[in-house]
Amino acid sequence: MSNLIYPHLFLFTYYLKTSPASQEDSDKPEVSRFPDGFSSRRTLGDTDSLLLACSVSDNDDPRDNLPFLELKDKLTTETEKLSISGELLGKTWMIFGYSPAENTEYIAKAAYESLNFGKWGDRESGQFSEAKIWEIWQTPQNWQNLQTENNHILIIIYPDLTAMGNSANFYEDWRQLFCYKHKIAWAYGKTRQLKPTLAKHFAPEVQSIAPFETTSSQLNLLESELTELTKALDKNYQILQEYAEGIAYLEVQMQALKTNAYNYQERLQNIERKANKITPTKSANLDILKTFNDLVKYKYQAQLEQDNAALSPGLRLREKQIDTIRGIVEIRQAQLDDIIEKRDRIFQETVQEWGIGIGVAAIAATSISPFIPNITKNKLTEPFPALEGVINFSLTFILSIIIGIVAKNKAKKLIKSHRS
Repeated sequence: MSNLIYPHLFLFTYYLKTSPASQEDSDKPEVSRFPDGFSSRRTLGDTDSLLLACSVSDNDDPRDNLPFLELKDKLTTETEKLSISGELLGKTWMIFGYSPAENTEYIAKAAYESLNFGKWGDRESGQFSEAKIWEIWQTPQNWQNLQTENNHILIIIYPDLTAMGNSANFYEDWRQLFCYKHKIAWAYGKTRQLKPTLAKHFAPEVQSIAPFETTSSQLNLLESELTELTKALDKNYQILQEYAEGIAYLEVQMQALKTNAYNYQERLQNIERKANKITPTKSANLDILKTFNDLVKYKYQAQLEQDNAALSPGLRLREKQIDTIRGIVEIRQAQLDDIIEKRDRIFQETVQEWGIGIGVAAIAATSISPFIPNITKNKLTEPFPALEGVINFSLTFILSIIIGIVAKNKAKKLIKSHRS
């Protein structure tokens, strides 16, 4: 027999708002009711929080069979009906009821295992006013799958119905406390997902510049090298931007973790003070919940500070890589420009030289053509006027070509001396 009387099951769920219009907390929650339960929705800064609760109808009959699996299905269904948008930050299940039994750990164990979250193991209890309190949570092993890894359960068993009646005074305190806890776990989980990507791009790839270390004066090869270098430069710029955004995100989550850890500690102390005020004769001892702060301080914060210190130099390495490639690009571009300029200059000078040579040859041909017949005319050619014409033309052409070539070479020397 479980001997748990009037069992309740609460579900605290937190979502990161997709487009927060306001970062302020809402003054009052929006409450609606359903059979044997209620839902309460409230904005907590950038977080949309949802609290659902349900219970059995009788409040004085010890139950042999715990109803928590049935209540869990009911709360899950009600949550799905609300269709809250935004990324899930985390959820907490809270069980409570009352029992006059002296040793209530076996009741807490049976309640926990009835939800199919795993085995109970060795658990320490805390004191919450007149109630015993247990927390079941451990650091997720797979940060890529927080929805299944991040199971947080709180069990509170009161000694009687009167003491249990004080539980309503703490609904909003628990809502805020669990919100800080899940935001811490979510922020740290995001950094665990980001770290492999940053580590992958920490050191630039050597092959980004290795193929471009040798120089070449060949135009086609230089153009090909310059194209590849430009691609490598663009790629490194993109990686640098993504890496810088990753480092900035890491630093943002570091600060978020510190802020929420402080808020968690303050809220926990506030709950203790409130509980001690309600029941002065029973001192609240929530040390089992305070161990989370130690985990955050000595593991989460320390790890993030170490990661930031180790990964931040990657920015300088990437910037140095970009400067190196950019320097090679400038050298290759200068070489390419020099080759193109030299090619264009040679072409222009060649056109000028041959233009002068052809011009001089044309003038020479015009000038000497009247005198050629006097040179070629003799007794041998007189009977053959056509042959005489061919000889005259050939001689005129050859002489004009020779004069043109001489003029072209002379022009080449003059152009070269003028350039130097």
